Amino acid sequence: QLEQTRDHWVNAFFTGNYEVLAQFEDAHFKVIYEKEGITETSVTRYEKIAHAVKNGVWKPQKPEILSEEFEFDREQTHCKVTLELENEFRQIQELWFYESDWKIVELRFCKMRKTKDT
Repeated sequence: QLEQTRDHWVNAFFTGNYEVLAQFEDAHFKVIYEKEGITETSVTRYEKIAHAVKNGVWKPQKPEILSEEFEFDREQTHCKVTLELENEFRQIQELWFYESDWKIVELRFCKMRKTKDT
């Protein structure tokens, strides 16, 4: 079920459908850009997406994903998804939790690693 939810959430992001994004994101959802030291809340993010879509400039780039790892807790109610990106020594981490549905709590763009092995 989490994989289907993630697919809908990712599709909503790439199509700029912030109303659907809001259905899958926790009320306290945040995006963290470690390298830049920036944390973005949902409200700010939805406004930026809506503005870009309205002006025809919403064209996010899909990353080349080398691998995806799902790490569930014992109760299967929390999951950390780690994406290793191809051509970059970088990770994206998603934190999800399940109550009545899966919701994403945090999206983190991790700082660059020096090499693939570190």
